[in-house]
Amino acid sequence: MKWIFNLPKLAWATLALSSVTVGAGSALAQASQFTETALDQTQVIAIARPYGVETTKYDLLVLEQIPNKRQCWQEKADVSGPVLVDPLLLQFDFTGICRRSTDSNGYSVRIDGQDYGLEYLLRIVPHGNELLLLATSRTGKAPELVIGSTRGLAAGFMKIQLNPGWQFTKRTYNGKPLGHFYFSTTQAALFNTPVQSTPAPSTATPAPTVPPVVTPREPVPAPPPVSSNNPASPVSIPTEPVPTPPPTSSSNALPTAETLPPPAPNASNVSSPGPSPTTTSPRPTSKGPTVNDFRQF
Repeated sequence: MKWIFNLPKLAWATLALSSVTVGAGSALAQASQFTETALDQTQVIAIARPYGVETTKYDLLVLEQIPNKRQCWQEKADVSGPVLVDPLLLQFDFTGICRRSTDSNGYSVRIDGQDYGLEYLLRIVPHGNELLLLATSRTGKAPELVIGSTRGLAAGFMKIQLNPGWQFTKRTYNGKPLGHFYFSTTQAALFNTPVQSTPAPSTATPAPTVPPVVTPREPVPAPPPVSSNNPASPVSIPTEPVPTPPPTSSSNALPTAETLPPPAPNASNVSSPGPSPTTTSPRPTSKGPTVNDFRQF
Protein backbone atom coordinates (compact mmCIF):
# COMPACT_ATOMS: atom_id res chain seq x y z
CA MET A 1 0.00 0.00 0.00
CA LYS A 2 1.35 3.42 -0.89
CA TRP A 3 0.78 6.29 1.53
CA ILE A 4 1.08 9.73 -0.03
CA PHE A 5 -0.20 12.87 1.64
CA ASN A 6 -0.62 16.14 -0.24
CA LEU A 7 0.09 19.41 1.44
CA PRO A 8 -2.49 22.21 1.19
CA LYS A 9 -1.18 25.57 0.04
CA LEU A 10 -2.24 27.21 3.30
CA ALA A 11 -0.11 24.70 5.22
CA TRP A 12 2.89 25.51 3.03
CA ALA A 13 2.35 29.19 3.69
CA THR A 14 2.29 28.47 7.43
CA LEU A 15 5.39 26.33 7.10
CA ALA A 16 7.25 29.05 5.20
CA LEU A 17 6.17 31.69 7.73
CA SER A 18 7.40 29.57 10.65
CA SER A 19 10.71 29.04 8.85
CA VAL A 20 11.13 32.78 8.42
CA THR A 21 10.36 33.33 12.09
CA VAL A 22 12.89 30.76 13.23
CA GLY A 23 15.34 32.07 10.63
CA ALA A 24 16.23 34.85 12.95
CA GLY A 25 18.13 32.30 15.02
CA SER A 26 21.69 31.34 14.36
CA ALA A 27 20.82 27.64 13.91
CA LEU A 28 18.61 28.29 10.85
CA ALA A 29 21.15 30.76 9.49
CA GLN A 30 23.69 27.98 9.59
CA ALA A 31 21.26 25.48 8.03
CA SER A 32 20.53 27.84 5.17
CA GLN A 33 24.17 27.56 4.15
CA PHE A 34 23.83 23.81 3.59
CA THR A 35 23.17 22.37 0.19
CA GLU A 36 22.59 18.80 -0.94
CA THR A 37 24.07 16.32 -3.36
CA ALA A 38 22.48 13.31 -5.03
CA LEU A 39 23.23 9.74 -3.95
CA ASP A 40 23.04 6.32 -5.55
CA GLN A 41 19.72 5.14 -4.14
CA THR A 42 20.84 1.51 -4.16
CA GLN A 43 23.70 2.35 -1.77
CA VAL A 44 21.47 3.85 0.95
CA ILE A 45 18.74 2.23 3.03
CA ALA A 46 16.29 3.34 5.74
CA ILE A 47 15.60 0.64 8.33
CA ALA A 48 12.99 0.24 11.09
CA ARG A 49 15.12 -1.03 13.96
CA PRO A 50 13.29 -2.85 16.79
CA TYR A 51 14.08 -2.28 20.44
CA GLY A 52 12.44 -2.84 23.80
CA VAL A 53 11.79 -5.85 26.03
CA GLU A 54 8.14 -5.99 27.06
CA THR A 55 6.79 -4.12 24.05
CA THR A 56 8.49 -3.82 20.68
CA LYS A 57 9.17 -0.29 19.47
CA TYR A 58 11.06 0.96 16.45
CA ASP A 59 13.44 3.77 15.63
CA LEU A 60 14.99 4.95 12.36
CA LEU A 61 18.37 3.73 11.17
CA VAL A 62 19.99 4.99 7.93
CA LEU A 63 22.92 3.11 6.41
CA GLU A 64 25.15 3.92 3.45
CA GLN A 65 27.41 1.43 1.70
CA ILE A 66 30.85 2.76 0.78
CA PRO A 67 31.62 1.44 -2.72
CA ASN A 68 34.06 -1.45 -3.13
CA LYS A 69 33.97 -2.28 0.57
CA ARG A 70 32.62 -5.15 2.62
CA GLN A 71 28.82 -5.54 2.44
CA CYS A 72 27.04 -3.63 5.20
CA TRP A 73 23.58 -5.25 5.03
CA GLN A 74 21.66 -7.92 3.17
CA GLU A 75 18.00 -7.74 2.10
CA LYS A 76 15.62 -10.69 2.25
CA ALA A 77 12.60 -9.97 0.10
CA ASP A 78 9.29 -11.62 0.93
CA VAL A 79 6.47 -11.59 -1.60
CA SER A 80 3.74 -11.63 1.04
CA GLY A 81 5.41 -9.33 3.58
CA PRO A 82 8.01 -6.62 4.21
CA VAL A 83 11.66 -6.72 3.13
CA LEU A 84 13.72 -8.02 6.04
CA VAL A 85 17.22 -6.66 6.57
CA ASP A 86 20.22 -8.48 8.01
CA PRO A 87 22.56 -5.80 9.47
CA LEU A 88 25.88 -7.38 8.59
CA LEU A 89 27.87 -4.39 9.89
CA LEU A 90 27.14 -5.53 13.46
CA GLN A 91 29.48 -8.48 12.89
CA PHE A 92 32.62 -6.45 12.22
CA ASP A 93 34.26 -3.06 12.69
CA PHE A 94 32.56 -1.02 9.97
CA THR A 95 34.74 2.08 10.30
CA GLY A 96 35.51 3.34 6.80
CA ILE A 97 33.18 0.69 5.35
CA CYS A 98 29.64 1.72 6.32
CA ARG A 99 28.17 5.09 7.22
CA ARG A 100 25.42 5.07 9.85
CA SER A 101 22.95 7.64 11.24
CA THR A 102 20.68 6.85 14.19
CA ASP A 103 19.04 10.15 15.27
CA SER A 104 18.03 13.64 14.17
CA ASN A 105 21.68 14.71 14.14
CA GLY A 106 22.25 12.38 11.23
CA TYR A 107 19.07 12.83 9.10
CA SER A 108 16.32 15.37 8.45
CA VAL A 109 13.72 16.50 5.88
CA ARG A 110 14.53 18.78 2.94
CA ILE A 111 11.85 20.28 0.66
CA ASP A 112 12.62 22.38 -2.40
CA GLY A 113 16.21 22.88 -1.26
CA GLN A 114 15.09 24.12 2.17
CA ASP A 115 16.29 22.30 5.30
CA TYR A 116 13.36 21.56 7.68
CA GLY A 117 15.38 19.78 10.35
CA LEU A 118 14.24 22.33 12.96
CA GLU A 119 10.59 22.02 11.92
CA TYR A 120 10.13 18.30 11.38
CA LEU A 121 10.92 15.30 13.57
CA LEU A 122 11.30 11.90 11.91
CA ARG A 123 9.70 8.95 13.70
CA ILE A 124 8.33 5.46 13.01
CA VAL A 125 4.80 4.61 14.11
CA PRO A 126 2.69 1.47 13.68
CA HIS A 127 -0.35 1.78 11.44
CA GLY A 128 -2.52 -1.28 10.82
CA ASN A 129 -0.37 -4.07 9.43
CA GLU A 130 2.70 -1.96 8.69
CA LEU A 131 5.03 0.75 10.00
CA LEU A 132 5.05 4.32 8.69
CA LEU A 133 7.96 6.75 8.52
CA LEU A 134 6.42 10.11 9.43
CA ALA A 135 7.72 13.65 9.47
CA THR A 136 5.88 15.31 12.36
CA SER A 137 5.91 19.04 13.01
CA ARG A 138 7.68 19.94 16.20
CA THR A 139 5.33 22.89 16.75
CA GLY A 140 2.16 21.37 15.35
CA LYS A 141 1.81 24.21 12.82
CA ALA A 142 2.78 22.18 9.74
CA PRO A 143 1.07 19.14 8.22
CA GLU A 144 2.36 15.65 8.94
CA LEU A 145 4.12 13.95 6.03
CA VAL A 146 4.22 10.21 5.27
CA ILE A 147 7.62 9.51 3.75
CA GLY A 148 7.51 5.71 3.45
CA SER A 149 6.37 2.44 4.99
CA THR A 150 7.47 -1.14 5.60
CA ARG A 151 4.45 -2.51 3.65
CA GLY A 152 3.93 -5.26 6.16
CA LEU A 153 5.06 -6.48 9.58
CA ALA A 154 7.60 -9.11 10.61
CA ALA A 155 10.03 -9.78 13.42
CA GLY A 156 13.41 -8.12 13.07
CA PHE A 157 14.86 -5.27 11.01
CA MET A 158 12.58 -4.11 8.18
CA LYS A 159 13.32 -1.94 5.15
CA ILE A 160 11.38 1.32 4.84
CA GLN A 161 10.40 1.81 1.21
CA LEU A 162 10.13 5.48 0.26
CA ASN A 163 6.96 6.81 -1.32
CA PRO A 164 7.13 8.24 -4.87
CA GLY A 165 8.65 11.73 -4.92
CA TRP A 166 11.07 11.06 -2.05
CA GLN A 167 14.78 10.23 -2.32
CA PHE A 168 18.00 10.11 -0.29
CA THR A 169 20.46 13.01 -0.62
CA LYS A 170 23.53 14.07 1.31
CA ARG A 171 24.15 17.38 3.08
CA THR A 172 27.04 19.43 1.75
CA TYR A 173 28.75 22.52 3.07
CA ASN A 174 30.83 24.65 0.69
CA GLY A 175 30.62 21.82 -1.81
CA LYS A 176 31.94 19.21 0.64
CA PRO A 177 29.67 16.20 1.49
CA LEU A 178 28.94 15.73 5.17
CA GLY A 179 27.64 12.71 7.10
CA HIS A 180 24.07 14.04 7.31
CA PHE A 181 21.33 12.39 5.20
CA TYR A 182 18.27 14.13 3.78
CA PHE A 183 14.88 12.69 2.99
CA SER A 184 14.39 15.07 0.10
CA THR A 185 11.34 16.00 -2.00
CA THR A 186 9.67 18.96 -3.72
CA GLN A 187 6.32 20.67 -3.35
CA ALA A 188 5.52 19.80 -6.95
CA ALA A 189 6.06 16.10 -6.22
CA LEU A 190 3.81 16.28 -3.16
CA PHE A 191 1.05 18.21 -4.92
CA ASN A 192 1.11 16.18 -8.13
CA THR A 193 1.08 12.78 -6.51
CA PRO A 194 -2.43 11.32 -6.89
CA VAL A 195 -4.25 10.42 -3.73
CA GLN A 196 -7.40 8.45 -3.13
CA SER A 197 -10.39 10.70 -2.72
CA THR A 198 -14.13 10.43 -2.88
CA PRO A 199 -15.34 11.36 -6.38
CA ALA A 200 -17.57 14.42 -6.60
CA PRO A 201 -21.20 13.77 -7.50
CA SER A 202 -21.90 14.08 -11.20
CA THR A 203 -24.02 17.03 -12.33
CA ALA A 204 -24.66 15.73 -15.84
CA THR A 205 -28.27 15.17 -16.83
CA PRO A 206 -28.96 11.46 -16.74
CA ALA A 207 -29.86 9.87 -20.03
CA PRO A 208 -33.54 8.94 -20.44
CA THR A 209 -34.34 5.42 -19.53
CA VAL A 210 -35.27 3.35 -22.54
CA PRO A 211 -38.09 0.93 -21.76
CA PRO A 212 -37.21 -2.65 -22.41
CA VAL A 213 -38.39 -4.15 -25.69
CA VAL A 214 -40.89 -6.90 -25.05
CA THR A 215 -41.05 -9.54 -27.76
CA PRO A 216 -44.67 -10.59 -28.26
CA ARG A 217 -45.42 -14.20 -27.75
CA GLU A 218 -46.65 -16.34 -30.62
CA PRO A 219 -50.40 -17.03 -30.22
CA VAL A 220 -51.26 -20.53 -29.20
CA PRO A 221 -53.32 -22.14 -32.06
CA ALA A 222 -56.89 -23.02 -31.14
CA PRO A 223 -57.92 -26.66 -31.47
CA PRO A 224 -59.69 -27.50 -34.78
CA PRO A 225 -63.49 -27.49 -34.62
CA VAL A 226 -65.22 -30.81 -34.32
CA SER A 227 -66.72 -31.85 -37.64
CA SER A 228 -70.31 -33.10 -37.74
CA ASN A 229 -69.20 -35.92 -40.03
CA ASN A 230 -66.67 -37.16 -37.52
CA PRO A 231 -67.87 -36.18 -34.07
CA ALA A 232 -65.58 -36.88 -31.23
CA SER A 233 -66.74 -39.66 -29.05
CA PRO A 234 -67.37 -38.36 -25.56
CA VAL A 235 -65.72 -40.17 -22.76
CA SER A 236 -68.42 -41.97 -20.87
CA ILE A 237 -68.05 -42.83 -17.22
CA PRO A 238 -69.88 -46.03 -16.37
CA THR A 239 -72.35 -45.65 -13.54
CA GLU A 240 -74.67 -48.09 -11.89
CA PRO A 241 -78.16 -47.80 -13.42
CA VAL A 242 -80.81 -46.50 -11.09
CA PRO A 243 -84.10 -48.46 -11.48
CA THR A 244 -87.02 -46.33 -12.47
CA PRO A 245 -90.05 -46.94 -10.24
CA PRO A 246 -93.05 -48.27 -12.16
CA PRO A 247 -95.74 -45.75 -12.78
CA THR A 248 -98.68 -45.84 -10.48
CA SER A 249 -101.86 -47.10 -12.17
CA SER A 250 -105.29 -48.13 -11.14
CA SER A 251 -104.39 -51.83 -11.63
CA ASN A 252 -101.57 -51.55 -9.11
CA ALA A 253 -103.54 -49.67 -6.49
CA LEU A 254 -103.51 -50.96 -2.95
CA PRO A 255 -106.27 -53.53 -2.31
CA THR A 256 -109.23 -52.69 -0.08
CA ALA A 257 -111.44 -54.85 1.94
CA GLU A 258 -113.96 -55.16 -0.91
CA THR A 259 -111.30 -56.15 -3.47
CA LEU A 260 -109.24 -58.60 -1.43
CA PRO A 261 -109.31 -62.11 -2.93
CA PRO A 262 -110.23 -65.02 -0.80
CA PRO A 263 -107.33 -66.47 1.21
CA ALA A 264 -105.45 -69.34 -0.28
CA PRO A 265 -106.14 -72.77 1.12
CA ASN A 266 -103.88 -74.13 3.92
CA ALA A 267 -102.57 -70.63 4.76
CA SER A 268 -101.62 -70.53 8.36
CA ASN A 269 -101.70 -66.78 8.76
CA VAL A 270 -102.14 -63.67 6.73
CA SER A 271 -99.90 -60.62 7.21
CA SER A 272 -101.46 -57.30 6.41
CA PRO A 273 -99.28 -54.32 5.46
CA GLY A 274 -98.37 -51.96 8.18
CA PRO A 275 -98.28 -52.50 11.89
CA SER A 276 -101.49 -54.62 11.98
CA PRO A 277 -101.24 -57.80 14.09
CA THR A 278 -101.04 -61.22 12.45
CA THR A 279 -104.46 -63.03 12.32
CA THR A 280 -105.25 -66.66 11.81
CA SER A 281 -107.68 -67.48 9.08
CA PRO A 282 -110.71 -69.70 10.04
CA ARG A 283 -110.83 -73.18 8.79
CA PRO A 284 -112.36 -73.39 5.39
CA THR A 285 -115.91 -74.57 5.02
CA SER A 286 -117.82 -75.69 2.14
CA LYS A 287 -119.01 -72.19 1.69
CA GLY A 288 -116.39 -69.58 0.71
CA PRO A 289 -115.83 -66.51 2.89
CA THR A 290 -117.78 -63.40 2.26
CA VAL A 291 -117.13 -59.81 2.87
CA ASN A 292 -118.94 -59.98 6.13
CA ASP A 293 -116.64 -62.74 7.34
CA PHE A 294 -113.66 -60.36 7.01
CA ARG A 295 -115.52 -57.56 8.75
CA GLN A 296 -116.06 -59.75 11.83
CA PHE A 297 -112.31 -59.64 12.42
